[in-house]
Amino acid sequence: MITGVERVRDGVATNGSRRRAVRLGLVGAVGALFAALLSAPVAQAIPEYTEPNLVTTLNCGSANPLGNGPLPVRVDVYNQIAFPSDGLPGPAISLIGYSLTRPQALEYTIEVRVNWRNQRTGRTGSVTVPSRAQSVRWQVDLHPGSGPVAFTIHQKVGLMLFVPMVNPQYSTCRGRAVA
Repeated sequence: MITGVERVRDGVATNGSRRRAVRLGLVGAVGALFAALLSAPVAQAIPEYTEPNLVTTLNCGSANPLGNGPLPVRVDVYNQIAFPSDGLPGPAISLIGYSLTRPQALEYTIEVRVNWRNQRTGRTGSVTVPSRAQSVRWQVDLHPGSGPVAFTIHQKVGLMLFVPMVNPQYSTCRGRAVA
């Protein structure tokens, strides 16, 4: 038996419930679209890469522990590094030392110490990095805080001949950058 306000037509109730369902579905769709447009952006696992700034290239050569002429070492100085290779928070200054000589049969052992001083804050620090390779290659990241920074690079280059640092050669050079 059909009660007062409901009518059935071909087995479907037509008392306005179909219109009500369409209206609720439309309101729900508009609400979902609105929420999606106003929600916060999705976080990315990899941050946007910011290109470091090459400040200068220093010539920081050393005597060759093999004894066959000088060992030219160039040091690229970068600043504005948001994500340094040591994993510590930026900003940082990165010093990358390399030699353009061909790899030797023997390996070099390298120990690099960089003393730095922030000229604005007076903060000082020292970073020591050991390395071992067929040509001179090393990288040091400095975290001096913001401001102009003066640094001194102390290189100790030796040969790996059963033991490290055979016939060590010492060199020093200086540079400046703004962190």
